[in-house]
Amino acid sequence: MIYLALSETLYNKIKKSLENHKFKYKIIEDGETLLELAKKEKPKLIILEKDLPLLDGFAVTLLLKSNDKTKDIPILAICKSRYKEEEIKAKDCGVDEVITYPLEGKEIIQKIEKWLKK
Repeated sequence: MIYLALSETLYNKIKKSLENHKFKYKIIEDGETLLELAKKEKPKLIILEKDLPLLDGFAVTLLLKSNDKTKDIPILAICKSRYKEEEIKAKDCGVDEVITYPLEGKEIIQKIEKWLKK
């Protein structure tokens, strides 16, 4: 199961690619819910963005990566900013890979497949 914690706009940009490749995923509405569900269900992969309600994506990443039960869950972050600072901050928080905006469906699928194989 892949957890997606993305805005509706970002989700709509990758939805078709995910469905074409028959990936099983769950949409998570906010950072707090993502944190709680990840601790209970331990997804195979998390794709998130920084701007999540209640608890932002960087905070969620820090908390997941500092928890023994969830530290091994790969996290991909979608950075909408063209500034390297956001990418650097994502990596500093423990994100395993950064995908920069604008999104390419093919690139996202390649990255998902790469992390699901590990």
